[in-house]
Amino acid sequence: MTNIIEFLKNNSDWIKDLSTVLFTVTGTIIAILSYRRAKSTIFQPKRAEVTKIQTNLLLEFLSEFTNYGNSIDKAVDYPNLLKYNIDLVLRDYDLAVDIDPNTERYQEMNNNIAGWYTYAGDINNVNFVEGNLADYDKVYFHTTTIENNIKNLKDGNVEIDRIFVTKKHLHFVHKLGDLSANPFLNKEIQEVANQIGTNLKINIHQKLKEIIEKQIIEIYKTREDTSNFDFENITLKLKYSIIYLMFDLGRIKHEDDYDLLLKKIRKDLMIDKKW
Repeated sequence: MTNIIEFLKNNSDWIKDLSTVLFTVTGTIIAILSYRRAKSTIFQPKRAEVTKIQTNLLLEFLSEFTNYGNSIDKAVDYPNLLKYNIDLVLRDYDLAVDIDPNTERYQEMNNNIAGWYTYAGDINNVNFVEGNLADYDKVYFHTTTIENNIKNLKDGNVEIDRIFVTKKHLHFVHKLGDLSANPFLNKEIQEVANQIGTNLKINIHQKLKEIIEKQIIEIYKTREDTSNFDFENITLKLKYSIIYLMFDLGRIKHEDDYDLLLKKIRKDLMIDKKW
């Protein structure tokens, strides 16, 4: 017992220092654990609010464009984009019928068209002009244009310098842009939205443009073939059924984009996580 007391007397300084260190370490550990606990409770309402905003944004997008038989492909409005652009390019080359401003077909296009993309000599240099068909005709459509187009067509040259888009298409593009730029959404979800936008641009500015240019030449050849007495019926088939089928087979499908978007959403909102 005496030895223990003597030991404590002789080593009282470092024992005191050790006690101070242990107390400091213990206090630090308790402080860290308390902060982590407080953080998980204090900031949880904020995280919950962000999650709520994210859920509402994504639910709105998915409900409008992918539920009840809808899909991204339908939301883009590819059939009408091809139909209207085929008809109006045929008009530009004096190959169309019944696209007078007084016709129902013209009125339908005028009501549905929201604007057009123009190409300044390069499909990568695209500008958008807002307006309906009547707005376009007032500025761009005139006899001289048709005459120049016919001359080029006879030489086998067709170059489309604009693509019309519908209100339905433009609405989807705006919603997709909101999705890719919204600060409340995770970066991976924004990247998928950007990917959808990139694929959409390739389909319209490259694949749709190319298929229309090629088929305008084919339609012209069909009309000029004097052995063909049924030009109008053949043209209608080419304009809608066959041309759309060719475009649909060659374009980028959006099913994979949609599946990837769902995957990223489930991951971000921890849908499959066990709570």
